[in-house]
Amino acid sequence: METKNYTQVLIDGKIYTLGGSEDEAYLQRTASYVNEKNMQLRGIPGFSKQSADYQQVMIQLNIADDYFKALDHSEQMEEERNRMEKESYSLKHELVSTQMKLEAVLKDLEERQVQLEETASHLAKLERENRNLTRQNERLSQERAEAVTEAEQMKALMLHQENELRAVGEAAASEEEPEVEEEPEVGEEPVVGEKPVLEEEPEVGKETGEEEAAEVSNEEAEVSEPAAAPEEEVRPVSDEELARRALQAARKAGFHRGRR
Repeated sequence: METKNYTQVLIDGKIYTLGGSEDEAYLQRTASYVNEKNMQLRGIPGFSKQSADYQQVMIQLNIADDYFKALDHSEQMEEERNRMEKESYSLKHELVSTQMKLEAVLKDLEERQVQLEETASHLAKLERENRNLTRQNERLSQERAEAVTEAEQMKALMLHQENELRAVGEAAASEEEPEVEEEPEVGEEPVVGEKPVLEEEPEVGKETGEEEAAEVSNEEAEVSEPAAAPEEEVRPVSDEELARRALQAARKAGFHRGRR
């Protein structure tokens, strides 16, 4: 069972004892409101001249007017509260959706950051490999240039040696080439050359003359053989071939010189 609270209040200059389940402050507040309404209406000119019933009705009507205005205001506030709750719910929904989008964007940003770091690492690796390849290419280019220079020097040296060997062979061939006697024309007797007049010798000397004539004819045959040979196709001669030919020419020249 609820307990009642009692308190004395002042309304229109009179003291009343009020009781209720509300606390004393609330009772004093309601009594103060009624007393204030009485004082407002009694301050209106001519209100106090009206009958007591009229005055009570007017006070009650003013209190009812305040009540309905407060009720309308309360309803408006309730509607405003409902509207604000709806807006708050919509804002909360948008906030949740925005948070979800933000989380998705942050997650995508983290993934992109990881990809960016991997790409940066890969680019750094490729840059290092590119630098290594560049250094290798520079080293290979330098080695190739050195090899080309060395090859050119070797080629020049071999060409120089080949020219020297050819010059030596040509000089040896020109110096040691035996003099070839001119062949007699057809129908004429070959002229061997002037010989000193010798005293008549026995037949042995004749035989010696025949042997010398035979030797001269043999030499002419040996000399005339290369002229009868068919011309061979001209082809490049190596250094060894030149040296060999020079040696053969020197030997041949020495042989003919010894026989003469």
